[in-house]
Amino acid sequence: MSSLAFDTHRAVKALCEAGAAEPLAEAFVETIGDAIGGNVATKADITASEAALRADIADTKGDLEAKIVEFRTDLEANIASVKTDLEGNIANVRAELKTDIAAVRTDLEAKIDEAQTDLRAEIKTDIAESEARVQAKIDQLQADTKADIAEVRTDVANVRAEMKIDIAGVRTEIADVQAELKTDISGLEARLYRQLWLMAAGIVGLTVALVKLLG
Repeated sequence: MSSLAFDTHRAVKALCEAGAAEPLAEAFVETIGDAIGGNVATKADITASEAALRADIADTKGDLEAKIVEFRTDLEANIASVKTDLEGNIANVRAELKTDIAAVRTDLEAKIDEAQTDLRAEIKTDIAESEARVQAKIDQLQADTKADIAEVRTDVANVRAEMKIDIAGVRTEIADVQAELKTDISGLEARLYRQLWLMAAGIVGLTVALVKLLG
């Protein structure tokens, strides 16, 4: 038999690319290398080795597929378990949240009621104080108004008294003027009668003179 050069690294790589597990490929290549190192394998040996290798690869592939199926089954079971746990946790969280929300709502309603009560009391107090201030202002305004009315009445009474005095003075002045007018009228009437008498006497004298001239 003749010695042949054998690239073990290339052979292992080729077997791994063909689907064989790396330990199996290394063991197979090492076995082949030892065989090649001692004797040159025949075609039948190579065929048998290839068949054995294919069988090992098929077994390895079957194991891998079985492990994949098992892993997938375990994974699906774990996912289902985790999903169940999550759903349970979510339900618990929802229940706790509902409880917390109900408690917070109760606290808020109590605080709102308390705030409304306090606010109503403050508003009533403010309204009472405002009413008291407004009433005080109204009372003060009424007092001031009464004082102003009393002062106006006093002024009106004073004006009336002054007007009475002025009217009495005017009446007196009117009486004096009337008396003076009567005196003046009497003098005018006397002068008018005198002038009329003189005129009548003159007319009579003229008439007598005309009669004498005409007769």
